[in-house]
Amino acid sequence: MVVKEFLDSDRVNFLIWRYLLEGNYRETAAKFQKEWHVKEPHRDFDFARHVKGHALISIVNRGLLYYALERDFALDQFPQHAAVEADAMQFGIFGPLTVPPPLPPPPPPAAARMDEDDNAVAATVETAEDAEASRKRAQQQVPNGSPAKRPRLSNGYENGADAAAPVAATATTTASTTTASTPMDVDPPPPPPHHDSGQHDASNNHAYPSPLEGEQLPPPIVQTDGPEQGTQMDKVEELSPDTTFIRLMDDDRSVPETTPSPSPAGTENAPVLLQCEWNPRDPSVLAAAGTDALARVWTVSRPTASEPGHNHVSPRAHTLLDPDTPRTTTVTALSWTSDGTAIALATDSSSQAAVSVWSADGIHMQTMEVSEPPVIKLCWNPGSTALLAISPEKGGALVTVYSSPSSTASTFRLLGHDIAATPLDAAWTSDAEFLLCGGDLLLCLHCAESSLVQVRKFDTKLDDSFTQVLFDWRSKLAATSSDKGTLDLWDESGQRRSISAHQGAITSMAWQPLPPAQLNADDERLIATGGDDCAILIWNARRPDSKAKCFLTMDSPIVRLAFTPDGAFIAGATSRQVLIWKVDNHAVPRASWNRPPHPGWLSPKGSSDSDEEDEHCLCWDVSGQQLAYGSNSRLAVINFNR
Repeated sequence: MVVKEFLDSDRVNFLIWRYLLEGNYRETAAKFQKEWHVKEPHRDFDFARHVKGHALISIVNRGLLYYALERDFALDQFPQHAAVEADAMQFGIFGPLTVPPPLPPPPPPAAARMDEDDNAVAATVETAEDAEASRKRAQQQVPNGSPAKRPRLSNGYENGADAAAPVAATATTTASTTTASTPMDVDPPPPPPHHDSGQHDASNNHAYPSPLEGEQLPPPIVQTDGPEQGTQMDKVEELSPDTTFIRLMDDDRSVPETTPSPSPAGTENAPVLLQCEWNPRDPSVLAAAGTDALARVWTVSRPTASEPGHNHVSPRAHTLLDPDTPRTTTVTALSWTSDGTAIALATDSSSQAAVSVWSADGIHMQTMEVSEPPVIKLCWNPGSTALLAISPEKGGALVTVYSSPSSTASTFRLLGHDIAATPLDAAWTSDAEFLLCGGDLLLCLHCAESSLVQVRKFDTKLDDSFTQVLFDWRSKLAATSSDKGTLDLWDESGQRRSISAHQGAITSMAWQPLPPAQLNADDERLIATGGDDCAILIWNARRPDSKAKCFLTMDSPIVRLAFTPDGAFIAGATSRQVLIWKVDNHAVPRASWNRPPHPGWLSPKGSSDSDEEDEHCLCWDVSGQQLAYGSNSRLAVINFNR
């Protein structure tokens, strides 16, 4: 009755749901979610936090152990002479057992050819003890901490059908029958010091030994390649102690920020962070933009040896808006020039939009009016001579390029393209040309003297759902990502090569940056993608037909990716964690960071109990030693020692 109640409980249903999810049977898991009317079982069930990964496998293994004990008990009921009836019990949970023919007896050892009587008996016992000691030594020498199991599965009948009768016969004459070759025949792990080996080790969930565990295994580091592998977290540096939480806005905007402090406990008036970017030349300057007139620049320095774990924010922190700007203003986008001397902002205030340019020191340089808010994209060209902006206009989309320093504007219109439903993205391919993509649209536009001219319209499909475009200066390849999990690579001739990268939407992608003087092999150019399937993959864009070079996993969907400027490390962020890997040694993350509980992480659109989140930011400074992570009303600066 107890077993039946347990099997009928929601706990087992949850275990099934979790196992299906971990096994990539996501469609079935989603169906269960819908039928249970539970949005997030792994958070909504009270017992969920007590359930370990692969818990259903543990239950099945324990069930197999129970079956073995049940069968062993049945064998114990036969009398000593009932060998024939014991043979009839050769049935496993998958049907009749196929028993191999008995092997010929091995030749007697040399030590057994001694005088008869006591000497022969003593030699035989000594040989058995040596064999057992050798077997135990082999168990302890197997790498990665897993005791060696027998490489052959036999369900207990290792010596053929004839071995079953002696086992059944001796079962009635000794109370320790289970120490013989039982149907499960599981070798217990070697007991630790001062441990009673007679006690059952509850941590060992293996019912049947793996045929591979008796062989020499690879090195003890478990790779993260493959969706079935969990991320190994042993000996990973924890970066949380060296974190500064920057207050996005002062309670009194007239008072300058002087010291780091967490956002206030109440988040009703806290701004929502929409974007943050480090200065491309100065590793101490960080800019952020968002709601509630958030447009600020901080000077952040790393801790010195005399003050480990204590970053500080310099008193020089300034706002990139006029002091009379209404608090209801939203700064929808920002972009640094490539030399870090100026920064562009897009503002939305009372249904009026504008693009302004400021120096890094906070001096206003110029302002350009925009016909309709909001501006969803700002991007300087490589030479910092032209600024691209994307905004809506009369139910369509407007692409504007402002030439510097004259501020003349060239425009391109997409009639009927709703950027609220299908956002557009852009990437410069030179100082005068850029790519524009979104939905099933991919165009190449050229900046003429007074207009934007369409150079090429790429061949696309009606069901394409492009969300992002990036251009690589080294390989001259463009990459587009989609909500369908497809990564497309486009060469200069417009040829398209598609990779089914993720099970679900691609949420972020990034080309691996390389220093200008660093040469790379002609056959390798790396691009990373992260998706809703909790995976980060790194591909060789020159060989898109091959499998991913790296497969990294996290415990929830990927929200952002970022390479260090030298391309040596990659950071992946979820809504609760950041992991950092070394690109050429990705077996185990180099460092991890887990955000502490705080109401500022939660979305202002939801209730205080909601886990809904809107915006996430992740970016490295130019030195690759500070990582900025932001979500909703919190901004953290994480120190990373290479």
